[in-house]
Amino acid sequence: MKKLLLFSVFALIIVSFSTGAFAQDGATKMMKKTDTGVELVGTAVMTATVQSINVKDRFIVLADAESNVQIVNAGPEVKNFDQIVVGDQVTAEFYESVAFQLAPPDAEPAEGEAMGMMTAAKGEKPGMVAIDVVSEIVTVEAIDKANQKVKLKGPDGQVATVKVDPSIGDLTKIKVGDKIRVSYTKALAISVQKP
Repeated sequence: MKKLLLFSVFALIIVSFSTGAFAQDGATKMMKKTDTGVELVGTAVMTATVQSINVKDRFIVLADAESNVQIVNAGPEVKNFDQIVVGDQVTAEFYESVAFQLAPPDAEPAEGEAMGMMTAAKGEKPGMVAIDVVSEIVTVEAIDKANQKVKLKGPDGQVATVKVDPSIGDLTKIKVGDKIRVSYTKALAISVQKP
């Protein structure tokens, strides 16, 4: 399992995307609050057109509506590469969320990860959906309400002090010793279609 310090994401408290050189067709960000937690969600959709293909080296040149160009290496995991032709539309949809929820007091510090991927069937246009979910239970070690900072201890014993964005809240709903479940989810769906 890859090592990921989820509670460091707490410091960012925003959902962002590394979407490369392409302009986004649509992007949304939202925050959902409940009595016991908060979830930040972001989505982005990008579309580009296949400009050229280097079949031997499996490179595809893509351009978006604003003429931003990016070269993509379609590795061996891209099934049905031979189905891609110049002029095809490539759409990438990104989803990312981070959720913080009070865990039961007896919850043991823990971490876990689940991943999954599906690809297009043989003979179809290339496409894939991938999802990765990582979860940790961290313990509140200290709270500095005046400076909106929380000291958290992860399941591996590492401690980090993070700044909490005021839009999340004033930190009155947590106390030292509380357990917080932090779940980070990211998903990507890519499809190739005729224009």
